[in-house]
Amino acid sequence: MAKKNYRKLAFEKYPPICAYCGFGIQAVLEVAHIDGNNSNPDIDNLVILCPTCHRMLDIDLISNKTIKSIRDDHRKPNWKKLMKDAGKKARITRLRNQGLSEEEIKKMVSK
Repeated sequence: MAKKNYRKLAFEKYPPICAYCGFGIQAVLEVAHIDGNNSNPDIDNLVILCPTCHRMLDIDLISNKTIKSIRDDHRKPNWKKLMKDAGKKARITRLRNQGLSEEEIKKMVSK
């Protein structure tokens, strides 16, 4: 029987981000066996995790039930939460780069 490439299977089935924390640099992501049995390549036993979350799963700081629930939730990041004041911050940076004082910047931004 041919050995299954469980890493390939997992990346075909699940999004290429850590199922627990959302880290998304695919080159460093790992495929964990939820039950801890490396000889069980069943797709339902696999989850994509960053190295830190993988270790936390291995030592039971993250439960198997939690990992399965989050993995199967198909969450999407809400980038608007991070970008809500990005325009204002960019404007302040541009004004600082133009040599304006903090007092002048404060007046211009509060308008």
